[in-house]
Amino acid sequence: MKKTTLTVPAESSYVEAFAAEARVSGRAVAELRVAEPGTTTAAPERPDGAPPELPWCPLSFASARAAIVEAETSLGGSLDELVVFADPPADLAAIADLTPKAIERAALEWAAGYAELIREAARRFVEKGRGAIVLVVAQSERGPLGAMAAGALLGLAEGILASGAGSFRFLAIKDESGQPDAVARQVLKTLDDTGRDPGKVQRFGGRPGFFGR
Repeated sequence: MKKTTLTVPAESSYVEAFAAEARVSGRAVAELRVAEPGTTTAAPERPDGAPPELPWCPLSFASARAAIVEAETSLGGSLDELVVFADPPADLAAIADLTPKAIERAALEWAAGYAELIREAARRFVEKGRGAIVLVVAQSERGPLGAMAAGALLGLAEGILASGAGSFRFLAIKDESGQPDAVARQVLKTLDDTGRDPGKVQRFGGRPGFFGR
């Protein structure tokens, strides 16, 4: 039976590469498009055969649950995998130039928002007794807010791995390659390898054999 996969965020180079590779592998794919609170704008028209694109607002916990439900509906009633590509902004603004609102938004969007999306998928997979979640965090030079966001997501991954995922698989990758196509292939290879999971955040450098801790 064809696996069904939800990936985020739509229109990023990571998701475009992953969606293409995933469909070649025989998966049915849906994408989440990051939306602002209260946005009702329809998704842009998609080319024939392109994966369905669904809205998700990281600043709304209710939106995370709705996104998972809508993804299941669009994928024929079942969701097997969630693949999250997190690439926080590289804004190099000095800490003294940041506003309290900007700091609060970064914390809510990247730490709380992504954590809630993963939690909702995890709850669904626990109910089903199976499923897989992959969190990929892009490693690059960032300013204070982007670095804070990336650190929070890596900390989240380490915490999930330490506490155990239970009836679903959880895999985390820190991408040091900056090569979306190579990362996409590695994610699929990791998903399809159902042997013993590493249990730690893995580093991916893009070179053959460079996949370590």
